[in-house]
Amino acid sequence: MHDVSCILLNKKEQVDEIGVLKPSKIEEIEIPIIKIESIYANEFYEANQAGYQPTLRLKISALNYNNESELRYQGITYTIIRIDETYPDEITLICERKIKNVQSNKT
Repeated sequence: MHDVSCILLNKKEQVDEIGVLKPSKIEEIEIPIIKIESIYANEFYEANQAGYQPTLRLKISALNYNNESELRYQGITYTIIRIDETYPDEITLICERKIKNVQSNKT
């Protein structure tokens, strides 16, 4: 069973008194998913050569996306590695689950 929504994670950063960027909070925005797609074989192999392992492909409305770099789907955090704009009002997010994401989900 697939969820009908995912949560985009928008990391807010703040400059401290000495000018260093520090993460202040993570804003979570729940958005509806239009379609869940399979990773294409040629896309998987090309990404693997570049050091990525795409594991999730979600189609969402372009209006809901604001250059977030991570999302949470079914309780798992994914890094967005690429965006396809197939239609003017829809985008496809190609995501991967990294080792650091697995560790952050245990807390």
